[in-house]
Amino acid sequence: MMRPTRHRGLRQAGLTLIEIMVVVAILAIIAAIAIPVYSNYIKDAKVGRAESNLVLLSTLMERYYQNNNAYPASQTLVANAIPGWNPGNNPNPLFTYAIQNPDPGACTVAAPAGPSYLLTATPTPASGLPATEIFYLDSINDRCEQLPNGTLVMGW
Repeated sequence: MMRPTRHRGLRQAGLTLIEIMVVVAILAIIAAIAIPVYSNYIKDAKVGRAESNLVLLSTLMERYYQNNNAYPASQTLVANAIPGWNPGNNPNPLFTYAIQNPDPGACTVAAPAGPSYLLTATPTPASGLPATEIFYLDSINDRCEQLPNGTLVMGW
């Protein structure tokens, strides 16, 4: 006669609740570190684009001056308002660009004498940046930034 076999210690393969909780905790820690770093990277890229657009616009302003013996009038810029100007990001621009002619002296103690201009880049809601964080570049290549709290910082 055959003896019945006993099933001893059948163990199913899988993860325990503790192991799953440890994995979830590790993923949460990694996300807590990575998300702010990524957000700062995205903000820096948007700001860098605004700064490079201001430098390009400054070059186009000087070309315009050479051709017309005057800077363009004060205006909010749209694509091709100045020959060669197209900041991209249409239909949702990240920044609004404007010319103030003459320069009211935002980045310097006093407005410069003679023909001058001040270029501004103001964030739009599409940028995700505060609308009070404004970037300036003037005709003598002074650069400054207005922080969201209203403080003016020289250079960028």
